[in-house]
Amino acid sequence: MSKRGLNAQGGAGPAQQRAGLDWGHLEFFLELVRTGSHARAARRLGVDRNTVARRVAALEGALGLALFERGPQGWACTTTGQELAELASRVEQDVLALARHADTRDRALDGTVRLTTASHLATHLFLPAVGVLRERHPGLVLEIAADQRAFDLTRREADLAVRMGRPRDAGLVTRKLSDVAYGLYGGRAALGGRSRAVDFAADPFVGLDEGHAAVPQERWLERVAPARRIVFRCNSTTALIQAARLGLGVAVLPRFVADRDPALVRLDGPEPAPHELWLLVHGDLRRTPRVRAVIDWLDGLVERARPALSGQA
Repeated sequence: MSKRGLNAQGGAGPAQQRAGLDWGHLEFFLELVRTGSHARAARRLGVDRNTVARRVAALEGALGLALFERGPQGWACTTTGQELAELASRVEQDVLALARHADTRDRALDGTVRLTTASHLATHLFLPAVGVLRERHPGLVLEIAADQRAFDLTRREADLAVRMGRPRDAGLVTRKLSDVAYGLYGGRAALGGRSRAVDFAADPFVGLDEGHAAVPQERWLERVAPARRIVFRCNSTTALIQAARLGLGVAVLPRFVADRDPALVRLDGPEPAPHELWLLVHGDLRRTPRVRAVIDWLDGLVERARPALSGQA
């Protein structure tokens, strides 16, 4: 939603002030409603928390209404605030639809396309191929948001997403790109430079934290080795790769990354079923030239990388 809007005119009465409020305040209001925290809202919006507090206070002042009250769990909407949030969400959807409609009429290949994905995919799959996209479309800027959280494409937090696992997002066009094979790995130095069979009873393990307990590799490990000795947890596959490289313990890692890493050795033993790599895009944007250009680039690089991604290389 645009941060610019109609400002109240000096000397106008309450009704005129409300009709002329700054619509940009609604973006900050809705993010505070959704997160319940000035700090979290600020991170999502890319501003500082004082900006969030100031814009929400300005909205309350313009409306002459109390929209939030401070509680033990953070900031909670008043009844009036909840009613306004429902109305503001409709405004937001209309503004986003307007922006998408304008994008579909923009035939230029210049500009920015924002892609959200996991950090290990950004580092090991996409970044090595960015040069191909630059040569093909010099005026196009690819912005990669490598983050564990799922960005909301319907709210234009990103234009495209490439995610592990079958998506459940409503209102988006989704397509499977490839299978991604995983295996068990340890640090080459810690293993004396050679492979061996994994010992689920004796080997130390590193894994993802409890916030990621539902990801397929963690569920698989819990099923095949519920009594394994866990010595380290983290919240990203990139950090997990480094932990395994340093010899902290055995990790389940994507083979397209770990098989070509000289500091890692794949261990003999069972392997989890392949994961799925999926592309997500809003239906209104998929034919926009600059978005289409990035999709074509993604398709090409995944096609070239598929043997490695699927563990066949």
